Amino acid sequence: MEIAANIITLLLLIPGMCLGSHVDEQPRTVETLLSYLETNESTTKQCFARYLPQLENEGATWSKSYSRCLWIATTGRQSVVTNVAAAQNQIREAALGISAFIDDCLGIADSLAFFNCFAKMSKRQLATVYTISYNASEDALRMSQQLGTIEVEHYLCTNRTEHTYVEGTDRVFRDLDQCLQQNEEH
Repeated sequence: MEIAANIITLLLLIPGMCLGSHVDEQPRTVETLLSYLETNESTTKQCFARYLPQLENEGATWSKSYSRCLWIATTGRQSVVTNVAAAQNQIREAALGISAFIDDCLGIADSLAFFNCFAKMSKRQLATVYTISYNASEDALRMSQQLGTIEVEHYLCTNRTEHTYVEGTDRVFRDLDQCLQQNEEH
């Protein structure tokens, strides 16, 4: 019952908020609403008491569903990152090995030994560099596809949630309107 009174109060305040506080007359729609509510007070309260909880339920359902969509996407992204952690560590270790070899070569003062060190590096480390490049490219592509699929699924989930919410609230508002109209006829 208190909710219906709050709605009526809000409806009375809207014209003043939209048109400014200097409005002397109530718009005709507000007068009509007040007249209707005064003559059908009991049945109007019954209609609102019946359908406002349904609207609140639709909102709560939407909130839960949207949160679930978000949770699924977040855990999916975390899982993708967790699944590539081992491959990432392998690439890091291989790159650090190359880096250590380069650091060793850079530390050589003798010119001939310096050039020979880098010559050996190209022979010894070339396969490692190609392996790093191949694995990184493959992992990046796989990860991009997985994350893209998660984003598509997240969009579809939230879109279904919004669609269900709009349909549900539309149904409740139509039922509320029908209830108010039936009360008007009696």
